Amino acid sequence: MTVLYDHQCFTGTAYGGVSRYFFDLMRVFSDRSDVQFRLSLLLSNNDYLKQQPFNRFWTYGSLARNRRINQVVSQINRQNSLRQIRAGQFDVFHPTYYHRYFLDSLGHKPFVLTFHDASTERFGDKYPELGAGLYETKKVLLDRANAVIAVSDFTKQDILRYFSVDPAKIHVVPLSTSMSELTGTVRAASPASPAHPYLLFVGKRDLYKNFTTFFRAVAPLLSRYPDLHLLCAGGGNFSPAEQTLFRSANLSNRVQYAPITSNETLFELYRQARAFVFPSLNEGFGIPVLEAFAAGCPAVLSDRSSLPEVAGDAAIYFDPDDIDAIGTAIERVITDDALRTDLIQQGYRRLGHFSAERTAAQTLAVYQSLL
Repeated sequence: MTVLYDHQCFTGTAYGGVSRYFFDLMRVFSDRSDVQFRLSLLLSNNDYLKQQPFNRFWTYGSLARNRRINQVVSQINRQNSLRQIRAGQFDVFHPTYYHRYFLDSLGHKPFVLTFHDASTERFGDKYPELGAGLYETKKVLLDRANAVIAVSDFTKQDILRYFSVDPAKIHVVPLSTSMSELTGTVRAASPASPAHPYLLFVGKRDLYKNFTTFFRAVAPLLSRYPDLHLLCAGGGNFSPAEQTLFRSANLSNRVQYAPITSNETLFELYRQARAFVFPSLNEGFGIPVLEAFAAGCPAVLSDRSSLPEVAGDAAIYFDPDDIDAIGTAIERVITDDALRTDLIQQGYRRLGHFSAERTAAQTLAVYQSLL
């Protein structure tokens, strides 16, 4: 069978969980004889595809900083995808994000939609920037899709909560992390990591990621343990509001930003941290949890959404709205070496439930069910 993937998640992003997910599917499928795939993409700066390109495409480097250029690139890629969809040289179509552009051109070919999370539906009223109008698009796509992949059971329940979808066509297929391939390796210290103990926060910090509440919870710990620092990996440089927050707590010199330049760099940041803290109010899956497990980093997590489903007994949990509970959970982990060791070992064991090969095999089974 042949699967067609489109351009969407690879057009404007160099990194990201969605493009990594589809890249890993194609990476595994490229070593299998029972499935072939095509990727309809002409222009991209995606870093994963540079490692192992699955078709010929052109990069446009620094031009990606120009909004108008990105709009033109998106249109070029979309037209290329439409040409391949209309040609029909595939058995199953799997769009890589939420857009309706292909519906009138697909004919009777089946398509699979991956639903990542319901953040727009949960927080759209509070944070309109999450995606104005995205609900209606998701609604149409979910209705028209022949099969829906939910990345966790929590996400499946959210689909059923916010949309009218036949439960029988929703398949739960957990994600994985390629960082597990680095487990057990010994690497030199990353130049981005500080020479002192630190808590690690990874990824975006705005909206439902709950960073401000987290910082207010951790500020007393930083004051109580003068060697302890907070390192924020990825998510962009600190905003003026964040800098003001740090200054008001007299902790500007205890909070550091580190860009994520590669999987290896991020792996080292996890590996050397006293703990990884994930205070998010909503995650469809939570790949950073698996990244922490892969690097042998104790995880202290919000007890919301999919995170307990993914981490199981391999993490310490807290109520993300309770500042005292957040601080207590973190302090418990950073001061108890026996607990840290146990969490690290449990994390390795929990990681064994997730792999790119398993995700790909379960996804292929969904494709095959449509033929």
